[in-house]
Amino acid sequence: MSPLRLARLSRGWEPTQLIGRMKILAERDGMTLPKVYLLVRLVFLWENHRAQVPGYYAALLTRIYGELPTTTTRVTA
Repeated sequence: MSPLRLARLSRGWEPTQLIGRMKILAERDGMTLPKVYLLVRLVFLWENHRAQVPGYYAALLTRIYGELPTTTTRVTA
């Protein structure tokens, strides 16, 4: 599981809850984010390593999580 997804799930958030927080911060910055259904797709792509998180979105996620989760901890048996 990706660090981004782990960070979201560890807080008990659904993707739409994360997106709500992103939209609040973006609004405070005077920015307008895409519609929720497009952001859901982006979050899926980022959490599944199918797309890199662009700069502004990375800054939003850093503000939300306190840091941008980027490393994967692997457990070996």
